[in-house]
Amino acid sequence: MATSYFPTFLLLLFLSSFTLLLVTLLPSVVPSIPFRSSSPPSPWPPRSCGPGQSWAVQLHAGPHHEEEDGVQRSVLLDIIANRVAEQAGLQNQGQIGQLEGHYLLCSVNPNAGSVGDRKSVQPGDVLAAHPHVLWYSQEKVLSRSKRSMAFNDPQYPKQWHLHNDINKGMDINLTGVWELNITGRGVTVVVVDDGVEHTHQDIQPNYSPEGSYDLNSNDPDPMPHPDVYSDNHHGTRCAGEIAAVPNNSFCAVGVAYGSKVAGIRVLDGPLTDSLEAIAFNKHYQVNDIYSCSWGPDDDGHTVDGPHPLGKAALQHGVIAGRRGFGSIFVVASGNGGQFDDNCNYDGYANSIYTITIGAVDEKGRMPFYAEECAAMLAVTFSSGKDHARSIVTSDWSMRQGTGCTEGHTGTSAAAPLAAGMVALMLQVRPCLSWRDVQHIITFTATECDSSADWRVNGAGFHHSHQHGFGLLNAWRLVNAASVWEPVPFLVSYQSTVIKEEAPIPTYPDELIRTWNVSAAELRQSGMETLEHVAITVTLTHPCRGSVEIVLVCPSGMMSIIGARRVIDRDPAGYQDWTFSTVRCWGERAEGQYTLKISDHKEPSSMKCAAVGVLKQWKLSLYGSSMTFSEVKERQRLVEEAMSGKYLDSSFSLPCPPGLDIPPEIVNPFTSNNLKFLLLLGCFALFWSLYYMLEVTLAHLDLRVLVCLRRRWGRHRARRGRRGRGVEDAEVEEDGEEEEVDSGVELHAVLDSEAKAPFLSGERLVT
Repeated sequence: MATSYFPTFLLLLFLSSFTLLLVTLLPSVVPSIPFRSSSPPSPWPPRSCGPGQSWAVQLHAGPHHEEEDGVQRSVLLDIIANRVAEQAGLQNQGQIGQLEGHYLLCSVNPNAGSVGDRKSVQPGDVLAAHPHVLWYSQEKVLSRSKRSMAFNDPQYPKQWHLHNDINKGMDINLTGVWELNITGRGVTVVVVDDGVEHTHQDIQPNYSPEGSYDLNSNDPDPMPHPDVYSDNHHGTRCAGEIAAVPNNSFCAVGVAYGSKVAGIRVLDGPLTDSLEAIAFNKHYQVNDIYSCSWGPDDDGHTVDGPHPLGKAALQHGVIAGRRGFGSIFVVASGNGGQFDDNCNYDGYANSIYTITIGAVDEKGRMPFYAEECAAMLAVTFSSGKDHARSIVTSDWSMRQGTGCTEGHTGTSAAAPLAAGMVALMLQVRPCLSWRDVQHIITFTATECDSSADWRVNGAGFHHSHQHGFGLLNAWRLVNAASVWEPVPFLVSYQSTVIKEEAPIPTYPDELIRTWNVSAAELRQSGMETLEHVAITVTLTHPCRGSVEIVLVCPSGMMSIIGARRVIDRDPAGYQDWTFSTVRCWGERAEGQYTLKISDHKEPSSMKCAAVGVLKQWKLSLYGSSMTFSEVKERQRLVEEAMSGKYLDSSFSLPCPPGLDIPPEIVNPFTSNNLKFLLLLGCFALFWSLYYMLEVTLAHLDLRVLVCLRRRWGRHRARRGRRGRGVEDAEVEEDGEEEEVDSGVELHAVLDSEAKAPFLSGERLVT
């Protein structure tokens, strides 16, 4: 029984071994089974495919199979791919992605470079000669790098405000914008300051002489002049923050390194109202953004700002600058925080025509020097205290300067960063108006300090007296600019001047005044929503720093527009001083506005014991016809754009051409030029006189003068002979004979001198 099954067992064992041998020797037969997986083949070679061991081929089935349907053609191509791989000594790894007819072939033995025992035949030779191969390529490892920004500027790694690797998120979120080649190209930022060292290697390639001027010396060159204290490097540092060129192996990189930077030198000398007005409008069809990191004294008791001409220049700049889109004025909020100063007492920061920028340290907190105010629009990074890092930027090379610094500080360093970010916005959307820029900052700034007095107003915007609407974010600014439609024209409303003699009570009592703005009053201007709200006040007080002024908008949003200042003991009070706030931005303009004034004087102070008096006040509203629902719709659109989809695509909104502004009349003859021309003219006159005298003397024959003298002597002698005696006449005749003899002798000498050259010439010839 057992013996009858033995041959059958041997037969089954033989068949199993033979099948296993076929599977081992013919692995390429398996993919030829007409079964296709629903999932696409992997485009990556297996681990056995080392560098240089994979081949990509494009195959065709031949002219007889072109009319077959897709499934049959794919099956046939799979069979052909297996045959080609076998003939070339390779293994078919399947179709490459979704590319029909494209296959990836891999060496079976990575160490084998030839087919079988035919050492001279390479896979490339087989593929090149195969009739079903349209194209083939031996794959190589490609060199690809992530599109992260890398510069060879040695101090760039220390520019934490551009890319913070220690405190993640505590930077201006800029590198993603750079990766899209948005660098401020086509925009000019002018630094109004103490000069710009435009020969600096970080500034010179981006320097704009067309937008520059020196108002202190009245010439076109804004080069700073070294002074005793060596502090005229302020403007150069600010310019480096904005437009320092990258990849020059020196110092650092500017925020808008593709922009142009100009300089107006005005702070290195006596500053007058007229000089300031000229600076604000200088080359305002060339310069787009004016960066001003200066202002009145930050001493806690100064109340000052632009005077009439400066105010008029700011207004004219936003109307006529940039072909009617308006010059953009970026100002620093001030560094008087240690004196409890407030930027509402700074007329530049308080103006509706400027963008007021404050500072935060590397942790996003308010530094000791920063000022609060209700007019602040936003903040950006700068220095802190103790060991906090400061801003790295270019520096002047004069007075043993190194050309680079790690110690740029204060709101002076914050304002240029903001100006650079505005330049990025203008590259994306050149027709943004000065008010468009203010709106975009309001819509995109982010909260940065949980300890600040953040309040959400009636339009949904968050604002604090310490940080404005929040921290500037370059990515958000640029994305919002790409989809921003121009806001309607600016409209305003002004109440009548309310004159009174109202005493200011001591806190907690308050002097309360209200003003109701009706829809009928707003209908004339068409105002719907607010931007800036201002109160112009005249009051007297023996210590004006004790007075606190609060404005409440119809929504209930409260603004401290006149903060207390302990140091301010000035008895002058406020004379027509305008306090402004942006905390009611986007709210409905209609409603009741409340003014609250209180006196916080110390009871023990005899100097401040007298009662203050409110003399007059006036309410001013600035806004547009944009409705409240349109404000909310813009907020939604801006947040939708934050993904970057509009920057990545070819999306572009049309830009109007702007106004046809007459070109600026430039007088080529400055006072220095006229002085130089005068000196040059005087030199030319004296040289001409000297030359004429020299030529005259050189050609004058002195012998003629001798003859004229003797003739004049004879003439006088003849006139003297009249009335004389005979003896005198004889003596005179003898004298005449001597003169004749001497004359003969003179002619003889002259004849000999005249013949001398000819004689000498004869000698030379002979």
